[in-house]
Amino acid sequence: MYRILTPPDLLTLRHKPRAVALLNPDAMLLSAHRPLVFGMRSLLSTNGRYSSAFVRDGAVSAVLHAHAPVSRPERELVALASYGPLMRYPSDHDLWFRLLEAHVIDSGNHHVQRLYATLSFESDDLSEIFRQSGYSCYARQAVFRLEGPDWNQGTRFAALQPQTRHDVWGVHQLYGAVTPKPVQHAEARTARDWALPIATPWDEYKLRAWVLRHEDRVVASIRIKSSRSAHVVTLLVHPDVRADVADMLRYGMSQIADSLPIWLILREYQEELQWPAQDLGFQPFREHHLLVRHTVAFTRRPVLARVLDPAREQGTPIPSIIPASEQARHHVTPERHHE
Repeated sequence: MYRILTPPDLLTLRHKPRAVALLNPDAMLLSAHRPLVFGMRSLLSTNGRYSSAFVRDGAVSAVLHAHAPVSRPERELVALASYGPLMRYPSDHDLWFRLLEAHVIDSGNHHVQRLYATLSFESDDLSEIFRQSGYSCYARQAVFRLEGPDWNQGTRFAALQPQTRHDVWGVHQLYGAVTPKPVQHAEARTARDWALPIATPWDEYKLRAWVLRHEDRVVASIRIKSSRSAHVVTLLVHPDVRADVADMLRYGMSQIADSLPIWLILREYQEELQWPAQDLGFQPFREHHLLVRHTVAFTRRPVLARVLDPAREQGTPIPSIIPASEQARHHVTPERHHE
């Protein structure tokens, strides 16, 4: 039975899951996913930013964790996990398929328009489950890990400047110039999605960004998302400044003062940026499929008619088109005598 996570379900999340599937780059690269902590966030969340769904079938159960960005009608799946004896049925994939189907219906009822998931290239069985649940792949991305020398050598690229609120529209225009149209339609990003969030002491992740300006437009953007465990670097580069990619990466590495692992994510349409990155020590690590599922939200709500109310309907009578003087007159056909 599908239901939203309740406090008694936290007792199940305390145990080690028998199977886990991570569906979010942050959970895969930046920090270890902890189902119990995420479940507690779902219970304490009042704005729907964190959500957890639970399904139980006999001695086995499964949970789905999802994260919703602020002010966007979408959800990003974070993880799927199953609990119970290893030899008990139903299987993990059966439970996860039920969760995915029910989660789509629940998301539509909450006016969520899009669902996103990230799958590893090797997860063939899991890819089939998502395909049967209505998810489709709109892009692929490669993950690189920095291996080799430490590039934190104080390198400076003077033209790169910290991103400000005035650069948001320029970064969005750059995204539209270098990103294929099908990917733009799937992600449905707006200009404000590129704005940097206001940093608070209790943030789980820290996001920083720098831009390269040429005249009155932004031609490159580098963003670094950091946690206590790792850093993730993403790039947007206009074709006119591809020769400066190595310098941009060196500058980004110089902004990282610790020795935590550094990941670089490049989409399939950014293949030409892989060679400068590999020259700096980034080595291929894994490939991901980016999936999207569009939902159907209700646009009208039914209104219950008062059909059982015995009271007489109050309404104005339909006016007559016959004058009142004519209504009182009896029309009698006179008899005529023919000669």
